[in-house]
Amino acid sequence: MRVMIADERTETRNRLAAAVQQMRAVSLGACVSNLSETYHIAESRPPQAVIVAEALARLAEFEVLLMLFKALGIRCVVVAETEANIARLPSSLIREGVAVTHSDASVEDLRQCLLRVHLGRTARNVPAPQAESTMSFQHGRLILLGASTGGVDALVKVLEAFPPNCPPTLIVQHTSESFSSGLARLLDRNCAATVVEAQDQEPLVPGRVLLAPGKTHHLEVAASGALRCRLREGPLQAGHRPSVDALFMSAVPVASRVCAAILTGMGRDGAEGMLALHRAGAYTIGQDEKTSLVYGMPRAAFELGGVRERLPLDAIGRAVLENCSRRSAA
Repeated sequence: MRVMIADERTETRNRLAAAVQQMRAVSLGACVSNLSETYHIAESRPPQAVIVAEALARLAEFEVLLMLFKALGIRCVVVAETEANIARLPSSLIREGVAVTHSDASVEDLRQCLLRVHLGRTARNVPAPQAESTMSFQHGRLILLGASTGGVDALVKVLEAFPPNCPPTLIVQHTSESFSSGLARLLDRNCAATVVEAQDQEPLVPGRVLLAPGKTHHLEVAASGALRCRLREGPLQAGHRPSVDALFMSAVPVASRVCAAILTGMGRDGAEGMLALHRAGAYTIGQDEKTSLVYGMPRAAFELGGVRERLPLDAIGRAVLENCSRRSAA
């Protein structure tokens, strides 16, 4: 079993590396100091398991990393600072099959933890479900998706329903600048359509899903003339850049063509924009409380009056496609 180590502190990273080198049937792979390095090395040279320090596992971007691990069948062990800290780690880690130990554990205890998760590992590179490709869609329709905490897993589930000819789709997911390209590749793996980072002035065409890149620009719809996207510099909106509100507000001039969904997330980014879209004639969907990891953004949009329909996560992908279909127009 080849093991990778991710810890921002040189001293503890070296201590973990020394422990792994003492283990039978375990070999040491890359040792890295941040999640971005972890993502890119795991994607290009997947290890069987990764040991991640507690401080890195608490970062919001760790959600993207966990989805990559799931897609590649990589197992994960989080090393907490103390035994008491284990109980304070996010419960989502346990749901995702992450094993947890503490930094004072012996070499043998750590080895046994690695072996347990390794023996329970899932098959690698499981093909994504094949979306229905027989649907036809109204010309000029547009899908907008906004998400934050818990949104990576939610977006994967929504996009699994998208066929190769899906309506043009724009996504804002709150994440760090260094993770947007990796997130686009991760979503692309799980979608029959093509998912890429958006480029300024890129045309909005069927079968193409555009993800807001980095944290320096807002992703918006440039509604004059032929539909295209734009990347706009500007201050934070609703505390974020890119902002879901900025995306939704930009599409108000073409709201009659739009189906927008707001997914799990903390805060209220997207609520004002969804209300403006709803009033202008867009079809708006909010993820329900039961299936939201954090029912913040969908709640704010619903309470403000911008959500036409609340749906569980597993129904949202099909719902936005149905709303854009020729059958819906009929």
